[in-house]
Amino acid sequence: MGSTIEYMDSHQVKEKQFREDLLLKYESIMAQGNGYLEVRNSLEETYQSGSKGMFVAGVFNKYSEEEVTELANFPDVVSTMIKIDGETVKLTNGTMKNYSRTMDYSNGQTIRQFEWTGSKGVVAKFSFKRFVSMANKHLLANQISIEVDQMCVVEITSGIDGRITNSGSQHFEEGEKRFHQDKFLQLVTETSDTKIPISINCTHVLTKESKKNVFMKRRQLMETHQVSMSANTTLDFVKYTLVYTGRDKEYDANEMGYLKSASIEELSTIEEKTYDEHFNESKRAWEMLWNAAPITITAKEFQDQLLLNFARYHIHAMSPIHDARMNIGAKGMTGEGYKGHTFWDTEIFILPYFSYNYPESAKSLIHYRLKTLEAAEKNAKENGYKGAQYPWESAWITDGEVTPKFGGIDVVSGKPTPVLTGELEHHVTGDVVFGAHEYVSITGDESFKEELVEMAIQCAKFWSTRVKWQEEKNRYEIHQVIGPDEYTEHVDNNAYTNYLASYSLRLALQLMEEFPDRAKKMITSEEYDDLIAVNQALYLPTPNERGIIPQDDTFLSKKEIDLDKYHKATQVLTILNDYNMDQINDLQVLKQADVLLLLLLFPESFSQEIKQANWDYYYPRTLHDSSLSKSTHCNFALLLNDVDTAYKLFQSIFDIDLSGENMHSSDDGIHAASLGGVWQNVVLGFGGLRINKNGLSLAPKLPRNWDRLEYVIKFKKRKMTVTITHDQVEIREDSGEDHSEIELLFFDRKEVFKDKLTLKY
Repeated sequence: MGSTIEYMDSHQVKEKQFREDLLLKYESIMAQGNGYLEVRNSLEETYQSGSKGMFVAGVFNKYSEEEVTELANFPDVVSTMIKIDGETVKLTNGTMKNYSRTMDYSNGQTIRQFEWTGSKGVVAKFSFKRFVSMANKHLLANQISIEVDQMCVVEITSGIDGRITNSGSQHFEEGEKRFHQDKFLQLVTETSDTKIPISINCTHVLTKESKKNVFMKRRQLMETHQVSMSANTTLDFVKYTLVYTGRDKEYDANEMGYLKSASIEELSTIEEKTYDEHFNESKRAWEMLWNAAPITITAKEFQDQLLLNFARYHIHAMSPIHDARMNIGAKGMTGEGYKGHTFWDTEIFILPYFSYNYPESAKSLIHYRLKTLEAAEKNAKENGYKGAQYPWESAWITDGEVTPKFGGIDVVSGKPTPVLTGELEHHVTGDVVFGAHEYVSITGDESFKEELVEMAIQCAKFWSTRVKWQEEKNRYEIHQVIGPDEYTEHVDNNAYTNYLASYSLRLALQLMEEFPDRAKKMITSEEYDDLIAVNQALYLPTPNERGIIPQDDTFLSKKEIDLDKYHKATQVLTILNDYNMDQINDLQVLKQADVLLLLLLFPESFSQEIKQANWDYYYPRTLHDSSLSKSTHCNFALLLNDVDTAYKLFQSIFDIDLSGENMHSSDDGIHAASLGGVWQNVVLGFGGLRINKNGLSLAPKLPRNWDRLEYVIKFKKRKMTVTITHDQVEIREDSGEDHSEIELLFFDRKEVFKDKLTLKY
């Protein structure tokens, strides 16, 4: 049947053919958001295979004690029933032609068009426009234009439908439905368990006179407009929706006016402007965001720039940087996947993007971890440890560990597979510390460093009690963990975990020296001695005689199998069709990078020979069954100067969400960590940027079909533009202020940079 997706230019993707079985793909990749709320790009008409979804950051709820908390799916404000002379307009009845739906990632607007002919012969041309405002975080706007070729009656029904669930779990109460001033629809309700109040308000503006009818049903508040149309005329129907919640900083629990009267007052102001006026305000807000940190790939094809723009748009659409009590979900807010929970993805894959480009936003994401420190301490205590153990999956700042207990089917037993990551994947505690300190290294925000002292000490305390003393080996070890690979469980001395624990210990001791007055309030002399002892004697796996760092104590001795069919598979996780997790645990197979990720985070700690040996060993055994994997391997290949392999890996990331072949990879939402990985590949990989202990390091390696790469970064409060071609690099400071010189390592050459520097290869 051919692909239904068309890549139009570096900012636009088009769905060129309607297929009901592919709705979920487009709902996800064309999802629209502003960090406060995000809406799946579901169609106005309702189809059984679609999945309506609107999510607001921070609004979590638990349906029952048997389930974990999840980001609640809000009432539907997108669905709109349209009838022409009594016949419902759907793309599965009547005759439809000239269909297209286009998403513009530069401004977040979608435009859908088609021509529809019903059984009574009326030919109608439809245009649907929609955006979530980046200028007003509460606003979602839709415009439907209908042009008819003959006299007819058009009937449009739209409003607020609270029957939406999270795959069957209803998170909101019936609530209070009101119709204000003969034009404003309002639903005020609350989540069933967490009791978070919300307010949804909408109004409809038509360009023609209509006969209006308002009706209320269970969980529904709807408005119907009937319009008598003349031949060859057009009706514009605009819907403005404002969403507010009890999580908003402006909300006062003792005064419901914010959710009730104030929201209606705001809506009355909103309706005074046209759709285009509101859209242009949002468009300008997006432009300001892009202009703050432009990145341009000049190449023979535009797909690489499209992938980058797609990634950057969705990072901003899903990141709640307006409120430090919230963080980024593994699928953002583009769907129900991973329940809106935050993982290590933020610190290792997404945070560098913000640290280098939007440092205040990065600081907000780190503050989330500082605000969840108390919950992490409770988590550690419940598990028998001291200090702070960050949850594998996090939601609201007080929730603690929210990892589900069971996942998909075990192909051997037929039972649900236990999810052990919440119990064993402890490296997240090290990842949180790493990400926070990397922010300080990038930004030079020394004042913020003091805020990290308590977190660093509490995490170090956790590691000091998580270890086990091995008398016969005269060292501390870390047993019974899951590393980043995740295909090996209950292992001892996962190299990545041990090294991140060591990093955390060393950082805590360093910060205690820098801020002794603050530190002494947080740790006893006995606990301090424990940190010193563990730091000195913690086992860090070292390369064997072949130069390979053991992923854990047993990985290198496990059975090897032919992985060829899994490498060639067009879907991920196909190995789970043949083996259950217990069986995979006995094989030399990786889901994603583990040792290689360790070497990528600490490249200066390992020689080029060690990097090459570990690549040669682990890369062929890695199935890339996680969306996190390919971006890591891309940048690792660049450490080895293998630009061709790196570029092939980078191009394959396109297929994770944007592929026209694998049309179900994004059904539950897009892959947040992969998006951050794309930026890292472009700037830190091909762009060659890295920080080191003395300053900046630059070793660009452009793919052959890129002519030029230009990007802007902020390093220690200095804004710089880096322009790279195949024969030279130019660095220019854009802040316009007089600064001291910066040491720069250009490949192996030491340079000094102040205002502008041009370097030849």
